[in-house]
Amino acid sequence: MGSPIRIQFKEGENPYANKRNTLTPTQMRKRKRLMKHIKKNK
Repeated sequence: MGSPIRIQFKEGENPYANKRNTLTPTQMRKRKRLMKHIKKNK
């Protein structure tokens, strides 16, 4: 059939809990442009 998979759950805090994803200027421009189109179509 297939290989058995073992899942191990670990306790602890999320290391990325309070980190905001900072976008590069190019990503910011693209996002702004896309949001403009999304808002226009609603």
